[in-house]
Amino acid sequence: MKAEDEKRGFSVHLVVYVLVNAMLIAINLIYSPEAIWFFYPLLGWGIGITAHYLGGVR
Repeated sequence: MKAEDEKRGFSVHLVVYVLVNAMLIAINLIYSPEAIWFFYPLLGWGIGITAHYLGGVR
């Protein structure tokens, strides 16, 4: 894959990560603020996006 394609793929991945996690945070804080669970997908997916960056973009 070309470097441009790698960067574009990572950019799309990052935008989706931010949008989905923003929705998960909102859902968590609106419907079950007593149980903070949004950290789990945020952390798990964050590890994946870091691996994506280190493996292909850098």
